[in-house]
Order: sequence, then structure tokens, then C-alpha cells
Amino acid sequence: MRWIWFTAVAALVAFHAAGAAELSATELKDARKLYTVKCAKCHKFYDPAKYNDDEWQTWMRKMSKKSKLKDAQSELLGRYLETFRKPGGTNAAPPDAKR
Repeated sequence: MRWIWFTAVAALVAFHAAGAAELSATELKDARKLYTVKCAKCHKFYDPAKYNDDEWQTWMRKMSKKSKLKDAQSELLGRYLETFRKPGGTNAAPPDAKR
């Protein structure tokens, strides 16, 4: 199982068009947990900044479907991981990320 995220295409497209929104403390905690449970348990952290927008959206869709994320989970995870794509963002691997 190497694929784990991606499906809320409409939500992610709208989100990316608007730019990365700040995550509340609760959203950040929930997103990190979601990442650990749905992504990191199966594969290493793939640096989102190393993918162009089209590639990233393709992977997000595939992984969301494969990991059976609900739309709200996919949207939250997308917002969280988007912070790693932006200059000046967190630019650090999520907790428990296998590099």
C-alpha cells in the first residue's frame, strides 16, 4: 500500500486557487493525525514542494481515493500538505514522516 490520500478535487482546486489558508490549532492537530494514520503508516513523506501543481493534484486525487478519505478529510489534508509546498511554509516533514 503506497498510495493513501486524495479525492475532493473540487475542494482542493478551489483551495489552491485561493491560496493556502491558515490552519487553526485544532485543524493542525487533526491534519497531523490524519497524515500519520492515512499516509505515513504506508509510505515515506514525499516532499510536496518537489511536484508541480498538476502532478500534485493527480497524486492527491489518487491517494484520497485509495485511502478512502472523506471529502472533509481530503480537504483538510490537502490544506495541511499545501503548507509544505509554499516558500516560507513549514517546509519540514510532518511528525512521524519516513523520509
